[in-house]
Amino acid sequence: MFRDLARCTARLKGPRYEGAVIAAATWTSEGNGMPLAKDAMPEILADRHGMMKVQASDASGTLTLKMLLGRKAPEVHASDTGGVIHLTAKTDGTAGTEPRSIRMTFTVDEVHAFVKDVNDTNALHKGTRPLVPGLLMVDRLLQVSSLKDCKNVSMRFTSPVFIGQTVVITYEPCLRR
Repeated sequence: MFRDLARCTARLKGPRYEGAVIAAATWTSEGNGMPLAKDAMPEILADRHGMMKVQASDASGTLTLKMLLGRKAPEVHASDTGGVIHLTAKTDGTAGTEPRSIRMTFTVDEVHAFVKDVNDTNALHKGTRPLVPGLLMVDRLLQVSSLKDCKNVSMRFTSPVFIGQTVVITYEPCLRR
């Protein structure tokens, strides 16, 4: 399951990972065929210049993240309370399929429940105005009915999203198999 892979990537702990933000996430249903060990750590694919690429894989799929390390929490401004953030996702949709979009808004309770469930201790996701975890957005996107049969979903995170903000994710839906 996707959340098991999110739990695995959240096992990266320590001062080096405090303030880490996800710049991009790719999930594919092609896993390694093995169940995820309870204490499995993600594989570090690249680590240079404050950017790290990690991957977790199990029988349900593979999650690859590009992370920016050591970021400070962005300031919350009045404009962050009602603004709409636009992000895009690529799926295994076919060329010529009309892009669709989904609007999402997250509550503090949803964010706190997600980070507790995956054991994400990043301080950016704590407090009364937390940053919405990128993997929570991917998790919600994977629940969209037109994406249920997708084999690949890829997102780039170009702007911080705080609770209460609306994020519009535009994606190409995949064809049902």
